[in-house]
Amino acid sequence: MDGVSRRGVANRGRRPIQRTKRAPRSSGREEDRRRLIQLVASFALFLLVYIGRGVFPGQLEAWREAAAANVDFKAAFQQFSTDLSQGKPMQSAIETLCFMLLGGELEERPPYIPLDEKPQALVLLSQTPNGGLDYLREHGILAGTSFSQKEDERSDAEQTPTQPDSPMPEETQPVVVTAVAQAYTDDGIELPRNVSMAFYELGLSETAVPVAGTATSGFGYRDSPINGKHEFHLALDIGAAEGTEIGAFASGVVEYIGESDEFGNYLKIRHENNVSSFYAHCSKLLVHKGDEVSCGQTVALVGHTGNATGPHLHLTIEKDNIRLDPAYYVELP
Repeated sequence: MDGVSRRGVANRGRRPIQRTKRAPRSSGREEDRRRLIQLVASFALFLLVYIGRGVFPGQLEAWREAAAANVDFKAAFQQFSTDLSQGKPMQSAIETLCFMLLGGELEERPPYIPLDEKPQALVLLSQTPNGGLDYLREHGILAGTSFSQKEDERSDAEQTPTQPDSPMPEETQPVVVTAVAQAYTDDGIELPRNVSMAFYELGLSETAVPVAGTATSGFGYRDSPINGKHEFHLALDIGAAEGTEIGAFASGVVEYIGESDEFGNYLKIRHENNVSSFYAHCSKLLVHKGDEVSCGQTVALVGHTGNATGPHLHLTIEKDNIRLDPAYYVELP
C-alpha cells in the first residue's frame, strides 16, 4: 500500500476539522474606551473606599469648590492617567488629581506620603456627628437633595411657633358609655337601687332648662318635708310660680302620662341614647302619650298636685334606667 492509500485509511472515520476565522483585532479606539471604563471603575471604587475610611473629609469641600472654579479638568485627568500608567500608587495619583483640580501646578504638588504614614489626627467621617451627615450638610454637599430638604423643612417646623390665629382643632366628641348603678357613695354611704352619683355624657345634641326657677331640693339624702324621714330624694325640685310653662328637657317621644297620689299629674319623655326625663306635680299636662316633642317645647304647667308642699317641678333624669343627678345637666341660677 502506497503512502497516499495509507493516509486515506488513517483518516477514515475522523470528523473533518472546521476552522473558524479569527476575530479581527479591536481597533485602538475600542481599546482606549475599554481602558477608560476600567479606569473610571477603579477610580470610583477607590473613591468609595477612601471616603469610607475618612481620607478626605476636608477634600470633599475641595471638590465642591473645584466644580465652580476655572480648572483644566482635561489636564488633571490626563496626569491622573499618566501616573497610573507609570505604576504610581493609586493614592498618589488621586492626591495629584485633587491638587490639580484645586488649581495647583503639577510642579508644585506636595510630596507623596503613604496612607499608613499619614498623621494620626485624621478624623473619620463615621466618627463625626450624625455619621458624617452634619459635616456634609454644613459644607453644602447635601444641599438641594430631597433628604436635606426634608430635614430642613422638619427643622423649620420645629422652630416655627404656633400662630395665635391658627385654626383650633375640632373638639373631640365626648364618649357616651352605659350608665352603671353605684352601691355606695364615695363616702361609703349606701345608695338605693339603680342610682349613680357619677356624671355620664348623655350624648344629646341639644338640651334645655325645663323651667325658670330655683332649686328647692337636690338629688340625694334629705329629711322629707312630707313625712320627716331621712330618705333619698331621686329628683331635683325646681320651685316656680303656679302655671309656669315646663319645657321638654330634650327632643323625644312622650312615653306615658298619668296621675297618682304621690306625683300628681306626671309625664315621661324618652330621648336618644336611652335617656329619659320625668316631670311631676304638674297642674296641667299639654301632651299625650306617643307625641313627638322638640327640645324646649312646652309639655306641662307647674303645679303642686300630689304630695307637694308648694308649686314646683319634680324633675328626674335617667340614662340606661339609672337615676342620675339632674344638677349635672340643668343649670339654674
